Formats: sequence, C-alpha cells, structure tokens
Amino acid sequence: MKIEKVSYLLGAIVTVLFCFLATQFYKYQNLRNEEQNPNSFVGFLATVDLKLLDLKMQIRGAKAVETPVALIAVDDRSLDEVGRWPWDRQIISQMVDRVFADGASALGFDIIFSEPQLGDGQADKALAAVFAKYRDKIVTGSFSEPAGDNWAPYQDYCVNEAFMRANAGDVVKLNASFVVEDRADYFESIDFSRIFNPIFEVYEREHLPLIKSRELKIDPTATLTPSQERFVKIELAKKNFEYCKDWLTNQDPFLPVDGQPEMIKVYGDLFKTPPAQLITKLKEFRRKVLRHPLPASWSWTVNLSDLQRGIDFNASFNAFQDIDGSVRRMPLFYRTGNRMGTSFVPTLALQTYLTAKGYRAQVSIDKSPKQKRLKEIVSFDVFDPSSDPEKKVMSLPTDPYGFLRINYYGGTYSIPHVAAREVLRDSPTVRVILNKWDTETKKWRSSSEEVNRKEFFKNRALIVGATATGVYDLRVTPFEKNFPGPEIHVQALAQLFDQRFITPWHQESKWMPWIILVLGFFLSWVLTRVGAVSGVVISVLTLVSLIVVDLYLFLQFQMNVSILILLFLLVSLNFVVLQTYKYLTEERKKKELKMTFAKYVSPAIVDEVLKAPENLELGGRKQRMSVFFSDVRGFTTLSERLDPQKLSEVLNRYLTPMTEIVFENKGTLDKYIGDAIMAFFGAPIAYPNHASEACRTALRSLMKLKELQVEFEKENIQIDIGIGINTGEMSVGNMGSKIVRNYTVMGDAVNLAARLEGITKEYKVRIIISEFTYADVKDTFTCREVDQVKVKGKNMPVRIYELIQEGTVDSVSAHHLKEFDEAYRLYLGKEFEKSLAIFERMGGDNSSDPVIAVYTDRCRNFIQHPPSADWDGVYVMTKK
Repeated sequence: MKIEKVSYLLGAIVTVLFCFLATQFYKYQNLRNEEQNPNSFVGFLATVDLKLLDLKMQIRGAKAVETPVALIAVDDRSLDEVGRWPWDRQIISQMVDRVFADGASALGFDIIFSEPQLGDGQADKALAAVFAKYRDKIVTGSFSEPAGDNWAPYQDYCVNEAFMRANAGDVVKLNASFVVEDRADYFESIDFSRIFNPIFEVYEREHLPLIKSRELKIDPTATLTPSQERFVKIELAKKNFEYCKDWLTNQDPFLPVDGQPEMIKVYGDLFKTPPAQLITKLKEFRRKVLRHPLPASWSWTVNLSDLQRGIDFNASFNAFQDIDGSVRRMPLFYRTGNRMGTSFVPTLALQTYLTAKGYRAQVSIDKSPKQKRLKEIVSFDVFDPSSDPEKKVMSLPTDPYGFLRINYYGGTYSIPHVAAREVLRDSPTVRVILNKWDTETKKWRSSSEEVNRKEFFKNRALIVGATATGVYDLRVTPFEKNFPGPEIHVQALAQLFDQRFITPWHQESKWMPWIILVLGFFLSWVLTRVGAVSGVVISVLTLVSLIVVDLYLFLQFQMNVSILILLFLLVSLNFVVLQTYKYLTEERKKKELKMTFAKYVSPAIVDEVLKAPENLELGGRKQRMSVFFSDVRGFTTLSERLDPQKLSEVLNRYLTPMTEIVFENKGTLDKYIGDAIMAFFGAPIAYPNHASEACRTALRSLMKLKELQVEFEKENIQIDIGIGINTGEMSVGNMGSKIVRNYTVMGDAVNLAARLEGITKEYKVRIIISEFTYADVKDTFTCREVDQVKVKGKNMPVRIYELIQEGTVDSVSAHHLKEFDEAYRLYLGKEFEKSLAIFERMGGDNSSDPVIAVYTDRCRNFIQHPPSADWDGVYVMTKK
C-alpha cells in the first residue's frame, strides 16, 4: 500500500475517533450534574471547555452597566458605623422603608432571618409589618442542601408530602409570576396525601420519644421549650424524608402486601385498582415516572414563619458550583418534589426580576427525546401579562436542566454597590461604588460618586447582601477567585434586565460530529500531500481560524460553541500522527535519497523526484527554457602541463563555486563535460524569468572567475571562460535507457547554446546570448548586438549579443556602446569606409574591446574585396 494511502487511513481513523469522542462529549453534557464523572477523559474535556469559556470572558473583558439594578452591601464600613452583624430588625425595617420610599421597584434578600431576635420581640413584628406593607415588592431568601439522587423518580411524590408536612408553606409561595408546567406528570391528579399523612403520623409518633431521649437527653414525656420544638420538628421532617427513600421498596414497613389490609385498601382506592392487580399497577407506576431534570434539594432553611407569611415571594439564593468550584451558571429554580405550588422555588435573581418588571415566567417540562428515562425543560419563557393578550418578552436560553450561564459583566463592583449605611442616612444623596474605565491606565477601576438617592433608587431592582469580611461567602468566578456571593445574584439580575445571555448553539450536538468528520477527512487528505513545513502552516492556520471563528461568535453574538477543545485536538493530533508516520517512512527515505544524490544533481531535481517518483520514468516534456554552457579556455594546454592530481584539484576548486552559483540562481546542473558546465533554467520547477536567472548566473560566474584568477596566478595557472546562453523550446526529462538515465535537455535550442559558447572564442568575449534570450532580458540587462551568424549545422541566421551587465551602464560605457552600434549598423549597410573610420577612432586593432578589432579587420577586408550584391551581413561559422 502506498505511503499516501496509509497516511490518509491513519488520518481517517483519528477523525472517526474524534467523532466518537464528540458524541460522548455531548452525551456527557446531557447528563445531570450528579451523573458526570470529572475524572473521565470526557469529563476532563468538559472541564477544559469551562476554562476556555472563562478565557473568552476575560478576552472580552468587563462591560459597562446601565441596567437599573444595584447591590445594597452590608460592608465593613457599614458594620463599623451601624454595629456588628446581625443588625437589629428595626434597622432592617428602616432600610426597607427608605428604599421603597425612594422608588425602588423590588428588593431581594440574600440574607435570611431564620431565628427570632433575642431580647426584643417587637423587632420581628416590626419587620414582619414592613414586609407585609411591601409584600408584592419584596423577595425573601432561603437556602437548602442538595439532595442529589437520594430518591428514585417516583419517590418525588412522597417527598412532596414530606416537604408539605415540614416547611413547604414557608418556602414555596404560590404566585402567578412563576409557573411550572409538567407535561410528563402522568399522576398529577392523584392525591398522595391520603397515603402519606397517616404514614407520617405513625412515623412521627414512633420517633418522637427516641428523639427526646437520644438527641435531647430528656424524658420522653417532658414538655419542650420553643427551641427544642424547632429541633424536634426538623428531626421529624428528616425522618419523613428518609422514609421516602424506602417507599415502595422491600424496606418499606407500610408496603401494601399481605398482612397490610389497610394499606392495600388505601392504595387500591388511590390507583383505582383491585387488590389482585395492585402489585402490577405499582410496578407500572414506578417504571412510568420519569426522572426530573432539576437536581433535588431538601432541608430548607427559611425565614421566620411570621415574616414569611406576610409576603408574596420567596426565592433561593443557593450558589451552584461547577466541578472545578467556579460559579458559571445557576439553576433558575430549585425543587423539593415535583408538584406545582408545593415543590418549586425560583432563584433570587429570577424572582426579583419578575417582581420588579411585573412579569411572569412559565417553565414547560416534557419527556426528553435523548434520554428515555428523563424529562427535560423544553421552554423557559417570560411574559408580560399587563398587555392583552399577554406579550412574550423572551425565552431564557437554559440547558435541559434549567441552568443559565452567568454572563458576568466583570469583577467586583461591576454592578453598582451602595453601602447599607448610605441607605440608612438622612441624606438626599447616596454614594455609589462602580467600576469605570480609566482612559489613562486603560484599566477598569472602582470609583465612588455621590448621586441623588431618589433618582438612583427610582424603578431600580435591588438585592441586599453581606460583603463584609468574615460575613459573606466568597466564590470563584471567571474574573475573580474571591468574588462576593451576593454580587453573583446581582450580576444574574442585570443579565435578565439586559437580556445579555450566553447562548449555546442548539444544533451543535447534531452538526458538530459531521463538521469534525468533514474537517478531519479534508485535513488528512491535505496533510498527506504536503511536507512538514507546509503541514505546520496549514495546521496553524486552521487552528487560528477556529480561534477567530469561536471568538467572533462569542464576542459578536454571545454564542458559546463548546466543542472547540475537540477541534483543537483533532487538528493537532491529525498533524502529529501523519507527520510522525511520514517521518518514520517517507521522510526518512527521502532524506537518505537526497543525501545520496544532492552531490550529483541539483537539489531542485531531487525535490521533484522525491515529491513525484514517477518523474524517474523515461521520457520528457516540451518546455520553453534557457540553457547555459560554460567552458574553460586553454584547458587542453593546462591539462598537459599539470599532473592528474593537481589538475583534479584545480577543476574541483573551479567547478565547486561555479556550480553553487548555478544552484543559487534556480539553475539545474545537467552535467560536467570535462572542464565545461552544462546547466538549464526553468525545470524541473517552471518559472517565467529563467532567461534572467541564466544571465545572472553568467555575470556572477565572471565575478567569481576574477577571484579565482587571483588565487591561480599565485600558482602560475591562468584560466578564462566562455559562456553561451540560448532560450527556446526544448525537451526536458529523464533521458536514456532503462539501465542508465540522466535528467537533461535536448533539442536545437540546446545545440545553439553550445555553439554560442564556442563563438565567444571568435569574438574574444566571455558571454554570448542569442536573440531569443535577448528578447526576454533586454529590459533588465545591458547587451550589445555582436553579429548575425549561421552556426555550424544550422541554416537560419541568429543575431547574437554580448551580455554586458545587469541594469544600465555608466555614461562612458553607454557612449562606447552607442558608437559601436553606429559603426555596426554602417557595417551591415555595406558602408565599410564610414564604419572603419568609427572603429579606428575607437581604437581599431589596438582597442581594448576585442569585438572592435574583429570588425576593423573585416571592414578593411571588405573594402579590398567587396562582398557580393546579395550579401546580408550574416557571418557563416565554419567551426563549432
């Protein structure tokens, strides 16, 4: 199998491997967070992809904010002025009153009031009254513990009832602004409280004495204090949740089987199934319930019931961390169970946004087409109910599990901060801290500014949170490692106002494997046909193009394509695999062959042969080229005078630099003919200026000759050279037999060049070029027409020129050439006396210009012996 085919096959294998990795990558992304394994290779790729998203945000840099949101920060200065945290509830009441008096549209709390204020029962009542006063504008906060997959999907119905029995009434506020529609809930109409309320009552009666004696270390019949009552309530709620993990399993003590007639009747009535078919019905029930897309939560910590009872909205301010601990996304709602009105809690940013704008959000959940045992969020829409009919404001680009990427505006203070102490002061202004672009330092820096408080707070959505050292929680974000937790919610809130979302390419999982396939096959095809350097250039250009496209999509459209890491690895690994294979096979053979033949033929020929071994086959092609002959004058005499060893040394010292000049000017060395050099220009690599390269080689050869003559004169050795150049069509290729071949040129144009080299002796000049070469170089080289000749073996005359130099000559030389041309034209016109007069004025027989001596002699001869009437000025050469 040819090397190219094997290389392409390897590239195809790499490509198919990456197509498989892409499908696994998307499957991994579609897993719930609890199901993902960050230690797997695909998990590693997903983590790298998250880091790339961080990098893209950092490249984009911070963004200016004009959105009407702000953080009321309980910062260190506020604690210094107002007092240690937690503050008196009367102070919180005063702060709430003031922001709404100044026109705030909504106020969310990243703070929880879960315990009564010690020593002042009126403070809680005052805060409850203020909350009730602004009940439709305040969003209280709560938080929970992640439950993961502690419960099977069907056990969510048990969790619903356990949650209702615990504190669901304080956590979940049934309000029209947040609606969850579960189209895949096949048991929505069943009232499961008929099963669980009796069970929980029995469970609680059994565990209450144990909790008193084991946990509180008191008599089971003793009366509980208020704090003990709260503790017992929490512990009993935990026991109910723990029972849900056993519901309808072999560990369920209330399983409707023989010996449990009451439970058989309850379950039978609930599912409308006779006892004989009940077990089958319950198995079908367990199998039919699909897993909810959102991770479950439990053990909610909420505000005091008296505070919570008087408001309309409650939310969760949990922060969700990715595998590497960074906060890049947040679920827009949390759940404990799966029932509308009793299970779903919106996140603080979402509920504050809906409250401020008067909008409502509707979440639609249905069966997942990708994972048959899972439901997914199919739409998350926001509507404006103030219009009739209501208007759809936007669709939130969540993933199937309700998570939204946080498009951070920047680091701390990207969103306006107002210290809580500023709100509490009786002042018409407040000091706002915000990052601003410094035109001098070209950086974002925080600056404070006094603004009119009513103008600032009017129609502004606010979140209250602690940022004081030791009080607030620190989070890792793409911009900072120590980011105040409350500002994450404010950043998300601002994003909802601006509708500046990081959106995924929804068709990515469908099209990207095909893109990988096409790109991989194309690169494999290209890289098998180019060398290592070209391969590096192509691969680097491909990688740069991928980066540019990815950054353009992100910076221009806020679109995040999450497979860039795989495309990078595909291009890189394809190049490495193919180049490694080519080096171990083809490149190594080429190197050996090149080292062997580069001493005998032009590197250009070696390169062509290595690229296309078929060029070694016999035959040639017709091509217009320039051919070059150079010969040493008096070599025969020199060889008779020197011993063979010395002669070989002299030839080597001469031929080596002359050959290097041929190679440097894109020439191809055909052969050495004793002391002569035959070379051609324009093959094997065709290029248009081959005549110029041949002439340049001739002139540089004369320059080198002068250096060599100085060296050889010291050894009493005199050498000179003659060069002939012709341009025309000739046959080029591997000529010879199947045994011995030579990459050479043949044809009349080649023969003419050889004759021109011999003619240099006749005119005693060093370089003669034909009229065909002259036509190509006349604009860049200075030449003079020497004669019109018929060389031996040819019937047609050829104009021949002496090559003087590249470019123009000085004024003295230009005058000399002009005079010569005038005399030469008179000679061709048979005005031999006038021509002779000029030639003699230019020196005649004693001129340093040997061509003048030739024409001086010819003119005298034709004056004495005039030519025939049909003489056309052509000189017939009688020898080669």
